[in-house]
Amino acid sequence: MTSTGPDSLLYLSRADVAACGVTPEALEDGLTQAFQRRAAGRAWSHRKVTIPAGGRNVFRGKGGVMDEPAFGAFKWFGYFPGNERAGLPDFMPTILLSEATTGQLVAIIDGIWISEIRTALISLIAARHMARPGSRRIGFLACGAQARSHLAVFSKALPLTEVVAYSRRIETAEAFARGAREAGLDARAVTDPREAIAGCDIVVSSIPHGATATGQLDAGWVDPGTFVASVDLGFGWRRDSLAAFDRTVTDDHEQSTTGPGGTLNYDGPFFAELSELVAGAKPGRESSAERNALIFSGTGLADLAAAVIVYEAARAKGIGTWLQR
Repeated sequence: MTSTGPDSLLYLSRADVAACGVTPEALEDGLTQAFQRRAAGRAWSHRKVTIPAGGRNVFRGKGGVMDEPAFGAFKWFGYFPGNERAGLPDFMPTILLSEATTGQLVAIIDGIWISEIRTALISLIAARHMARPGSRRIGFLACGAQARSHLAVFSKALPLTEVVAYSRRIETAEAFARGAREAGLDARAVTDPREAIAGCDIVVSSIPHGATATGQLDAGWVDPGTFVASVDLGFGWRRDSLAAFDRTVTDDHEQSTTGPGGTLNYDGPFFAELSELVAGAKPGRESSAERNALIFSGTGLADLAAAVIVYEAARAKGIGTWLQR
């Protein structure tokens, strides 16, 4: 890889991103710092851009800016839920990274791995503040890419011993449970979503929008003391049941609009933004009996923080392809 100077920009393919070898631990540290900067008024985001593309298809964009390191990023992606029939992912994001001194674009980065891992890390950072210490049993509602990335991240960071997996297809849940057992965890698949909620210390819901299980989960099934990461923007849950949570947090107020027509399936209010928990301005848990939830949209600030780390690793290791402007 040879840079041709200020008239060039770096392209990082999916394989390039993987070759950078960035660890979840490094990314968690980067995301934590980004949330701290946001709490200090040194990082900014904006509401998602949403453009309908016919039927359930939609294009979306979101991003963030921070002052140190001085970068801005915008993630552009289409959500096309019918892609499964063609053997394609329904979500294929690309991240545009600019330095924030002159605004010059410096990189185009494949965003699939970043989107998966940064989402799991947002949940993990929330869990460090909102879950009970020593949480060991985790339940998954839907067992796709998000569940796999969450399990990989949580199993390394927390003392998990047991996994309960539910999916609309039992074969999917069984395959997920088998992978968890191969990783050394006690794991089983269930056919009733309540079994993946009851008795769990942590619950992760990532039910795809429009799936048959959308809006079917009841927050009343959640045991006292449980922490829920609603990766599905609350859409996996019955809207009227979400008031059962004692403490509900979002990752990004600007992106997480509530009420009819909002970006989340939630009527509010939020106790706090995740940045406030990270900065110590508000507590994530005050009682072992609290039922707490993170209902979030996946802040563009996290995409920015992850993209900067990947970009800097690629530059240090000579990975990627330089393109002329």
